[in-house]
Amino acid sequence: MAVSTVPKWYGIDVSKASFDVAVHQQGGRKVQHHKFSRTRQGCRECLSWIDKCLPAGHHPALVMEATGGYGKEMALWLLDLRAGLHVAVAQPVRVHYFAKGLGRMNKTDAQDAIMLARFGEVHTPSSYQPMSPAYEQLRALGRERAAMVKEAHRQGNRNEIPSGSPIAQSVREQLITHLEGAIAKLEKAMTDVIAGDPQLKMDYRRLQTVPGVGPIVAAVLMGELGDLRDYPSPKALAAFTGIAPALVDSGTSVHQTAHMTKHGSGRVRQVLYLGAMGAVRGKNPLSRSYHHLVASGKPEMVALGAVMRKILACSRAVLVSEQDFDLAYIRKQQEPES
Repeated sequence: MAVSTVPKWYGIDVSKASFDVAVHQQGGRKVQHHKFSRTRQGCRECLSWIDKCLPAGHHPALVMEATGGYGKEMALWLLDLRAGLHVAVAQPVRVHYFAKGLGRMNKTDAQDAIMLARFGEVHTPSSYQPMSPAYEQLRALGRERAAMVKEAHRQGNRNEIPSGSPIAQSVREQLITHLEGAIAKLEKAMTDVIAGDPQLKMDYRRLQTVPGVGPIVAAVLMGELGDLRDYPSPKALAAFTGIAPALVDSGTSVHQTAHMTKHGSGRVRQVLYLGAMGAVRGKNPLSRSYHHLVASGKPEMVALGAVMRKILACSRAVLVSEQDFDLAYIRKQQEPES
């Protein structure tokens, strides 16, 4: 198959057991569409089908949504089957707003695949870059820990209400003890993964020199975002995590307070919020920045959002510079807050 610089975008709508592949056709021509089993063999058959359909002078570019773990697993299968293949994994929120903009009336797996192909044509998303095994392990462990912490908190709240039965009360307490043990086991596993990789170990220590960044915040940032050095700028990193401010200001009557876009990982925003809460309680440059913004009339949540962005930008900065946190780096790397 001849490789060209002209991509032909194929949309892939992924579900648990199968996936639909389609290409957007101009001028009302018959749609090229096919369904495959969501297996490694199904991916192999999909590539063979695309090769037969591919117009001369084009190379295939595939785009799918990050649907749970299904999309990324498929992306890994496809990349393993064909090195150098352009496989994009798009953020669902971007795809959602794109679909709304098309004004679609019908929603089927085939229509979703066609819409994703159109999304690829318009936005040309970059190819998916898999994390290293260590980062993937850290992400999986961190997400499982977060689920256990949430469940332990829920069970703790239930335990505050008398059950009316000594046996039921005992079972509740045993469950809480079990969850606490599971959390401790997962945290140890996260520490072991970090300790087993020299680069992760160094980054983990250095991230914790940033105010508000403790062991859990550092581990979640690395697990969810990968190597922060891979992001081209602090602004791009803030946009990817959904903490960049979105301004709504139009005409003479639409003036809303800037708010976070909240695209990307909610897990990252959660730990950054907790980190910001810790940072503003201490004596450090980020705390002084927060109190200065509040004193200038900014709402507390807006000022806290600014601290979240500073924590994230400084976390990237200390890794890029290979230096521990210091005030001079804030002045050099941070964009001024409005």
